[in-house]
Amino acid sequence: METEIKLKPIGTIRSCYTDKFGIPRQPGLVSSATATLELIPPYNQPNALRGIEAFSHLWITFVFHATDARQWKATVRPPRLGGNERVGVFASRSNFRPNPIGLSVVELLGVEGTALRLGGGDFLDGTPALDIKPYIPYVDSVPAARGAFASAAPEPGNTVVFAAEVEPIVAELETPDRPHLRQLIADMLAYNPRPAYQTDDPGRVFGTRVFDLEVKWKHSGDNVTVIELKS
Repeated sequence: METEIKLKPIGTIRSCYTDKFGIPRQPGLVSSATATLELIPPYNQPNALRGIEAFSHLWITFVFHATDARQWKATVRPPRLGGNERVGVFASRSNFRPNPIGLSVVELLGVEGTALRLGGGDFLDGTPALDIKPYIPYVDSVPAARGAFASAAPEPGNTVVFAAEVEPIVAELETPDRPHLRQLIADMLAYNPRPAYQTDDPGRVFGTRVFDLEVKWKHSGDNVTVIELKS
């Protein structure tokens, strides 16, 4: 007998990532990434967050709201395996899952009323949050655990520079509403958001959005040049 389960979002995540392309493939890789989880009625009660500021990190359960769950497949191609080798969907963290639910551990930077300021997330702006739980080191950290093909953190890999004409624009656009803008872009592109199977094409221009800005860059081997930044 199939049991129907209905889940209700408890909040909405406002994130610096406003485009799926460029979001780090795991939480914690880009510590300069910022987000705010805003509780929504009827859960936006200060008492629901009482004591949470005593924890440094949180588990956030959320919905891959920009992913069509109907597109799920039994096997996927993880980027860590070069984008060509397939593994079972349940042996991966792919967002193309039967139930498009994600789980990320993030740093708690602060509490403002019924909103949580988060660091190091991998959320698309507008992500529905399903639950919040404190990260408890003695039980959630398992140093002897095996990570198969993802046993070690990926290296940033790319060297990122900003074109001379872009440097003053970055400085001008870095505001309290866009904190750590230069560092965020550099960290994001250092991890090479391109699909693993793409070959190098120095003439190709890539683009994505962070906050309300459009970012464009070029690759040449392991070197990335940010060539444009505009609102």
